[in-house]
Amino acid sequence: MIKVIIFSDIRIYSEGLSKVLSNLESIQVVGAEASFECAIDKISQTKPNVVLLDMTMAGACSAGKKIIQGYPEIKVVALSAPENEENIIECAEAGVAGYVAREASLDELIDAVKGTENGEIRYPPKIATFIFNRIRRIAQGTESYTKPAEKNNVATVLTNRERQISDLMSEGLSNKQIARNLSIEVSTVKNHVHNILVKLDVKSRVQVVALLKQPRRNQRSRSSDIDPLMEFSH
Repeated sequence: MIKVIIFSDIRIYSEGLSKVLSNLESIQVVGAEASFECAIDKISQTKPNVVLLDMTMAGACSAGKKIIQGYPEIKVVALSAPENEENIIECAEAGVAGYVAREASLDELIDAVKGTENGEIRYPPKIATFIFNRIRRIAQGTESYTKPAEKNNVATVLTNRERQISDLMSEGLSNKQIARNLSIEVSTVKNHVHNILVKLDVKSRVQVVALLKQPRRNQRSRSSDIDPLMEFSH
């Protein structure tokens, strides 16, 4: 039995996919989660074989990378992966084991789940071509190797709302205070804070503030002793 967790912030999508896959004898859906915090909690509790990651979510590649780093035995399959070369390369480098295109059938999704659980790499031909062409250009010297994360900066990677929230974070406001300031729910603020941490590849609010104060330096400071999940408790 292959244990699967679905990670998507589109409830109707995750619940529908969960019901369909749960009807299969070979697959057991042990969770359908909408946030990184809940997904990590469910992963630690159920130890799934495969995580189906909705690539339409903000920061999906970074979330997948963190799951793979924390649980290298788990296979991550990207759903509805945008056919954008930079995103594809970033996810391939992170260790995503399979991709299921937007136009793929349910049978193709099931094959990807079973294949990756067996240790196979499942990429659709078009996505595999992106990766092959990138490797070929690097080998031929016509393109230099630059990690996608090195191209990101605070000014371009965050949405307008995320920049609003990060600015308020830099003023020392808590999630509850930010929610009152922007007239939104605390849970919405928590989701935005999570997306900010994932997009900037940092582990604490302190590091976000540090990046905001140094906008011209593409610096990724990391702290191994700070738990990223603590950010959602404020």
